[in-house]
Amino acid sequence: MKRETPVTLAEVASLPVVLGPVQAGRMLGLDRTTVYRLLREEAFPVPVQRAGKAWAVPTAGVLSYLGLDTPATSTTTTGGCGCGARTNTTEEG
Repeated sequence: MKRETPVTLAEVASLPVVLGPVQAGRMLGLDRTTVYRLLREEAFPVPVQRAGKAWAVPTAGVLSYLGLDTPATSTTTTGGCGCGARTNTTEEG
């Protein structure tokens, strides 16, 4: 049986908005077979969307499930507003 490598912090920082089920499962420590079984049983641990025959897993749901901040809600990376915009730190005068 093939063992998946753990997800690194660099990978988490560069995640797209939506993940495929296998990639999401890897982040949750699930193998491919378990991922698709849970999807069929409607028991996947995070919200998923079905688009035709494909599954889409919002990254924000996976990060939230893992107890991690999402980039749009992290006040340390957005300057405190939570909107995703950076604050202007230059002072005039």
